[in-house]
Amino acid sequence: MRKIRVSEVVLDFSIYPRADVDSQHVHYMCESMAAGHELPPIVIDKPSKRVVDGFHRVRAVIRLYGKDAMIEVLEKQYASEQDLLLDSGRYNSTHGRTLTQFDRAHFILKAEALGISAEQIASALCITVDRVGELRADRVGKLRTAGQMEIPLKRTIAHMAGKTLTKGQQEANGKLSGMNQMFYANQLIMLIENELLDKANEQLMEKLQKLHELLDDVLAKV
Repeated sequence: MRKIRVSEVVLDFSIYPRADVDSQHVHYMCESMAAGHELPPIVIDKPSKRVVDGFHRVRAVIRLYGKDAMIEVLEKQYASEQDLLLDSGRYNSTHGRTLTQFDRAHFILKAEALGISAEQIASALCITVDRVGELRADRVGKLRTAGQMEIPLKRTIAHMAGKTLTKGQQEANGKLSGMNQMFYANQLIMLIENELLDKANEQLMEKLQKLHELLDDVLAKV
């Protein structure tokens, strides 16, 4: 292991097993480092300096200390891009922030694009081959393009698995928090029934009026 400037490492999202970097998790890491705790070294591909494991740690170091800060790295070399991606999946599946089902579906699609087998994917994600198949069936939709590109789906719209999504639906999928639809309905009902809505919030009231109009249209068609 050795230390290099954090600005030298490369965050290549094409080999990142997660759908995105969690800014809240980065914040917690910053708090930990500010309190004097040392984080484990990041893992990088030696020739390209691409980060295999440690995206959140890199972001935290940059946020807290700047791009000239030194960071400890463990350098590895891979025989192929497939091996690199599998190792990235393996690291992220065995420690740190847990991979969500959305992340797993995201990783499965990346791995399949590189010709990686279901058995290798399952091993990297620490799940069974059957589970890979279930995620493939339950959490993947298609984007309405010439090539019918496949995309991972948030749990909120898991019922759209196997179906073709519009561009607008794809964008909404990326913004959803991932809770099931019943959760959102129950939360709003609870706020209303217990008179906990902030009625002084004009923007909230405008959104609820919009929701009222949309619900009228939806329920009229049920």
